Amino acid sequence: KLVRFYDGVDGLKTGYTTDAGYCLTATAKKGNMRVIAVVMGEPDSKTRNQEVTEMLDYAFAQYGVEKLLSTDSSLGNLEVIKGKQKFAEIIPTEDVTALYKKVEGKKNFTYEIKADKIKSPVKVGDKVGELLIKENNSIIRKINLTVKKDVKRANLFELYFRYIKEIITGDINF
Repeated sequence: KLVRFYDGVDGLKTGYTTDAGYCLTATAKKGNMRVIAVVMGEPDSKTRNQEVTEMLDYAFAQYGVEKLLSTDSSLGNLEVIKGKQKFAEIIPTEDVTALYKKVEGKKNFTYEIKADKIKSPVKVGDKVGELLIKENNSIIRKINLTVKKDVKRANLFELYFRYIKEIITGDINF
């Protein structure tokens, strides 16, 4: 009944045994927030459905999810050692979201990038560093960083001409 009558419910499992009573696990999604509700040991299916409905209502009324970064969010560039490109744009490997209580408002999250130079070749999906998500200066989550585009290894001639160009423009670091 919940799939038909509760907006956002997209999965569930019901059951009954003498020992466990009436049980229900339901998942619901509204916006970018998914909630899972579980009840066990209820006396009948009507009570079971009512309890899950109340749990879902409470969760969606009290909590929200804020999207901090997406897999398209550029977090800057890292130098690529011996790469066809000298720098590669870095991105998170997954969306970064944060749960907050609506009465408290959205929290102030910060992040720190832990990454060094990248050794070529490197492909999208390869770990090149970590993104540390912080709340009140405490790390609450770590997410891998990757490159936005593959970077192939430069050949000897490409490296030689890049070196000459850096000498001429004064861009070289010793």
